[in-house]
Amino acid sequence: MKLSTKILLVVILILALVIRVYQLDHIPSSISWDEAAVGYNGYSIANWGRDEYGKFFPLFFKSFSDDKHPVHVYATAIFVKILGLNEFSTRLPSALFGVLNVLLIYFLAKTIFKKDTIGIVAAAFLAISPYNIHFSRFNHEANLTLFFYMLGLLLFYLSFAKKILLPLSIFSFCLSFLSYHPAKVLVPITVFLLLGVYYKGILKNKAGLHTSIVILAGLGLLVYFNPQLLGLARINQNTLNEDRIKTTYLYKLTQSQLFGRLNLIAIQYSWHFSPEFLFITGDKNPRLSAQKGQFYWFDLPFVLAGLVYLLYKRSKEGLVLMVWFFASPLPSSLVAEAPHVARASFMMGSWQLISALGIYFLIRLIRWSVVRWGAILVSSMVLSISFFNFLTYYFGEYAKRYAIEWQYGMRQIVEYVKDHPEYGEVYMTEVRSQPYIFFLYYLKTPLPEYLDTVIFNNTGSKSYNNVSNFHQYYFGGWDKAQSFPQKGILYIVTPSEYDGLSHRNEFDVKRLIKYPNGSSAFYLVTSD
Repeated sequence: MKLSTKILLVVILILALVIRVYQLDHIPSSISWDEAAVGYNGYSIANWGRDEYGKFFPLFFKSFSDDKHPVHVYATAIFVKILGLNEFSTRLPSALFGVLNVLLIYFLAKTIFKKDTIGIVAAAFLAISPYNIHFSRFNHEANLTLFFYMLGLLLFYLSFAKKILLPLSIFSFCLSFLSYHPAKVLVPITVFLLLGVYYKGILKNKAGLHTSIVILAGLGLLVYFNPQLLGLARINQNTLNEDRIKTTYLYKLTQSQLFGRLNLIAIQYSWHFSPEFLFITGDKNPRLSAQKGQFYWFDLPFVLAGLVYLLYKRSKEGLVLMVWFFASPLPSSLVAEAPHVARASFMMGSWQLISALGIYFLIRLIRWSVVRWGAILVSSMVLSISFFNFLTYYFGEYAKRYAIEWQYGMRQIVEYVKDHPEYGEVYMTEVRSQPYIFFLYYLKTPLPEYLDTVIFNNTGSKSYNNVSNFHQYYFGGWDKAQSFPQKGILYIVTPSEYDGLSHRNEFDVKRLIKYPNGSSAFYLVTSD
């Protein structure tokens, strides 16, 4: 690697790190219930070796009955153990793996395309990607899954020179498989493709092949005895609606559920390549997307050029990249809520690699040096402006506008409760879903104490509020409208619930928590 390349790579990595850790504990404006669940389970694993249900070093985490994946919980446990349980330590694993992915994509691009320049461009593109920046700033599986996937690919290609790396490649793919639902679709496709395309080279590495088969068999046994690792609970929560299937053309034509389902999957797949999703609004869920598109418009001509180049070259590496690119939306397309950026998160990486190839290809077509450098300068300026506009929006308007989507106010509520131990009973509205996890998280409740007092919710609202109460904290399940002010009892309600209190005039508002935009979030009320 040339000195200039090293300097550029270091600059890109520093940029990526700063963007991902700056105000990490404040933007997004609050941790979500899933982040709190991962943080607290990491905390309980780090200190007691058990999850919130008391299960000893589990392979999957029951959490909200969604069987959370093990890799990012155990990764979070390490950071929480070192830095303590807080928003920064909870989000730091995603941020650091986001930076590692920038480094990894450089080596992957360099290995595949044999060009340092393409590697540098791919790293730069991923470093400033709106898609990756956002998923690096809250605790999510996406960056860890992508890391082990790209590491698996890199080690696979390097294994032709160093045979011992083949089993490590397969092991890395297995970790990706165990990290997040989309990998359960893309990893098998990729591994079978690699085995089919490169079988001659693989057969020459008999020792590596045999060890790899043992690793794959081990994964198979692990999944066989722990089917929850397949994410079936989450799939069942998001299965395609039969009414939607019956509206499809193929169902109406054939009256076949299978053909109707395939028709709906194809429709949902196409949505992932719509301009609205890619460049305008992105995912409609503000927790998963900054609402400004997943990519820059700037990316479009270069990703198209890269695809054309791959089709023209028809190389094995090009085939693998194109399968990665076009298979990425499949996990999202197979279930409800498509297009879903988290389930289509493997679009990260593939887009940047192919875009970097495309810009390199187009620039190389320009024969005159002056024009070539002019094109590079103009491209750099346009990309810099797009990047600057995104950062300005993300750290400003986005953080304020969508605070409610991030369960803003829960930290302030628990801090108030912690500072006022005089309340013998605290009644918390369940309107924000799973409020108990925020109390566990911010109170840093020792696991044994929690397990000794918890009463689980067995009503119909269980999926949105797993716990009825622990200690003196009660979550939903009471008649808010008829709540009566009593000494030593604190009620926490939303503005609409506060307006509906029958004895509102007899309550004393101890604190009004407001969202960053100034609107009311929660009323904390008790007796006068």
